[in-house]
Amino acid sequence: MARTWGFWTVGKLDILRAYLDAFTTATKYGVTDRIYLDLFAGGLDNRERMTDEPIESSAQVALSTNDPQFSVLRFFEVEGKAQALESSLRKSHPGRDIKVYGGDCNERLHEALHALRGKAWAPTFAFVDPNGMEAEWRTLEALADFRRQERTKVELFVLFAAPQFMRLLPRDGSEVRPEDEQKIDSLFGTDDWQHINGARRAGKIEPGEARGQYLNLIRWRIENELGYRWTHPLSVRNVAGNEIYFMIFATDHEAGTRIMSGIYAKAAEEFPAMRENARRKRNQARDEQRGVMRMFEDESLVAPPAHGERFYEHEPPSRPWFL
Repeated sequence: MARTWGFWTVGKLDILRAYLDAFTTATKYGVTDRIYLDLFAGGLDNRERMTDEPIESSAQVALSTNDPQFSVLRFFEVEGKAQALESSLRKSHPGRDIKVYGGDCNERLHEALHALRGKAWAPTFAFVDPNGMEAEWRTLEALADFRRQERTKVELFVLFAAPQFMRLLPRDGSEVRPEDEQKIDSLFGTDDWQHINGARRAGKIEPGEARGQYLNLIRWRIENELGYRWTHPLSVRNVAGNEIYFMIFATDHEAGTRIMSGIYAKAAEEFPAMRENARRKRNQARDEQRGVMRMFEDESLVAPPAHGERFYEHEPPSRPWFL
């Protein structure tokens, strides 16, 4: 059965496709191998929620990159689905070096990287796109360490779900549940996030500012703890214009930061139009269900671009005030 996704997933995969094309082209000369790692590969049957049009999965996007191809592709999926995914990918792409690891990618990644240690010299890209908070800091550490002896580390494209984990933080002043606290600690690799939550609980900062500070903290740690030279965040919003997560790109390469800056700038221009188109389709579907026929769209209901949309310019993270 197909899984459905919002318009923002299409936009995210467009960014992935554009950057992978640039990544392989930039490494066309001088190396014989390129490695692609997909830590939350998902299934191959995906549809756009409003139009029911098919959506290529991230695995299909990576395998279709061909100027040149990725020579080594490693995917991770939950037990029970990994074997079927590997069979489908091998059948549709015979002769490619494909392997799917089943289980928790935070555990299995170490095994995969150990098996690839003889190719650590190869340019490597990792797509870390969980549904929520499943990706742990130790996993980002392992990816950063894989090519630490090389001139540039593994490039990362990571979903950071600040708006989602903020729902776990009580608004009534009560303490965070121990299991939620542990989960957020694993996400950041530290409990420093509690300084931000404490300021929010005390009314010193608003939730929107707290969200920005959580994003700044994870970027600061990626650059200062993992050693990346640049991190680029892109806010991803739903049909209502609410932030649902950030996509963080991390790189050591000047070409990488320049290329993704351009891709993010284009996405910042296109996402508002995609969001508005999805909103119109959603309203049309609701009207049809209610038997309402409209000749014209009510322009007064057009949602304005959210703050920061239609423009992107890289700004480095700042040192968190509590460090």
